[in-house]
Amino acid sequence: MDSSIRLPAAMRFNDRRLHVRDTILEQAPEARNSVFGRAFAECFVERVAEALSADAWTPFLSWVDATYRRHAESQPARAVFAAAPIAVANMLELLEAAPALRDEFRCVALEIAAITGNVAGADGETSGALEEIDVALASIVGELRALDPVIADQSQAVSAWSGRIAEKLGLSKEQTAKVTRGGLIHDIGKTTMPKEILLAPRTLTDEEWESMRDHAVAGERMLVQTPLLRPFCPIVRSHHERFDGLGYPDGLDSQRIPLPARITAVADAFTAMIGARCYRPAMAPEAALEELKRCKGSQFDPNVVDAMFEIVNGGMDS
Repeated sequence: MDSSIRLPAAMRFNDRRLHVRDTILEQAPEARNSVFGRAFAECFVERVAEALSADAWTPFLSWVDATYRRHAESQPARAVFAAAPIAVANMLELLEAAPALRDEFRCVALEIAAITGNVAGADGETSGALEEIDVALASIVGELRALDPVIADQSQAVSAWSGRIAEKLGLSKEQTAKVTRGGLIHDIGKTTMPKEILLAPRTLTDEEWESMRDHAVAGERMLVQTPLLRPFCPIVRSHHERFDGLGYPDGLDSQRIPLPARITAVADAFTAMIGARCYRPAMAPEAALEELKRCKGSQFDPNVVDAMFEIVNGGMDS
């Protein structure tokens, strides 16, 4: 992002760090009444200020991941992680920061929710929570199947490919499980689309495509209402973003697109290409890989495409 936009906003945010900290503590009484909680809230805001100034969110999210794992059973820490993203987002709104910067932090906030929602041991009920998640996911797939069996089958294939890509990229078991589950419901927003568009036996018009693009945001709106499913929001909202920033709905680019969404994008495209449609035949896997290669670095993350090549070619060679 242009430094002429970022730096003034970062400086104004830095000047209001204590105000943001106090806002967090107002919303998190468990932290407000704890020496550790108060210090932790201030540390969180300092880290955000550094990331805003440096345009470097990856180190910040790594800190969130490591810190939450270390303090997953601390109620003050959990309260800060729940309240802090909202307080920061509200301050950026108050400062009238550039929309791109606000959208950027919105994605960061979703990543924080994903991290804190997937760490084992946070509440001693992890296995039960996973069972609830899987029941909810099965229900969603059932809705998709009732709408269109092809979409449901494609979602299950996207889930499988996404999990294999995540493993190939060396993601942790927790992150791989999240990507696998997220791939299963990445298209849940399509259940809100008009059937005459969703099931049209032809290529869509430009106007119909505009309507279809709403499914990413619609899907996020559905999931955010269920706390257990919120960690999958980044996948559902951002799986149609492009590596070059020309995707939708937010025009994110490169590393600003959550990695799980970048993985799902490649798995989704490959699955769609090798599947037959009433208006076109299925592509051979080799041809689909060539198309991914052609769009490598523009539409898709090069590292994710490379991982997909290794997976598919390895399967063909065996």
